[in-house]
Amino acid sequence: MKKVIILSLLALILIGCTSTAQQPQPMANTDAAVQASNQTINTSAIVSSHSSDTEAIRPPQSNKSSQGESSPMAKPIDVAEMTADIEKAEKEYKKNPKAKDELAKAYFVRATALTGAAQYRAALGDYRKGLKLNPNDEDAKKMHDQIISIFKSIGREPPKEGEEPKPLESEKGEK
Repeated sequence: MKKVIILSLLALILIGCTSTAQQPQPMANTDAAVQASNQTINTSAIVSSHSSDTEAIRPPQSNKSSQGESSPMAKPIDVAEMTADIEKAEKEYKKNPKAKDELAKAYFVRATALTGAAQYRAALGDYRKGLKLNPNDEDAKKMHDQIISIFKSIGREPPKEGEEPKPLESEKGEK
């Protein structure tokens, strides 16, 4: 699972680097043009290796949220069960503050799933909520910090705390 997460984060970097081109430049340097072309081809290979035949037929969906754009690689996933687990853990936590570790764990489970679906902004929100409850979870802290550093490395600001978008959920029956 960690390999999938790391590969997804690396793909985000590649997409961010290749999608920042604004206007075509004159082809004065053919080496640079070939290199740019190779980057595009490599990125296409990464993206296409993760898509199925049905996804290729489906028209592209907008992955924008009210807080800004999400990753172009973000895929909707079914988080209904994980969200229900969070809500159940929140009720238990309100009754018994000692149950905060279970609530943190529920947030981390959904954050991991969102990271795997390239929904980095939404995942960041769940990592933040979970870390407030359990700041000693080293794996969650590493993933939180890794997402922040990727945003910075591609010149983008991560969402501010409390402004993270909700998860991009799949249609019923779609996984």
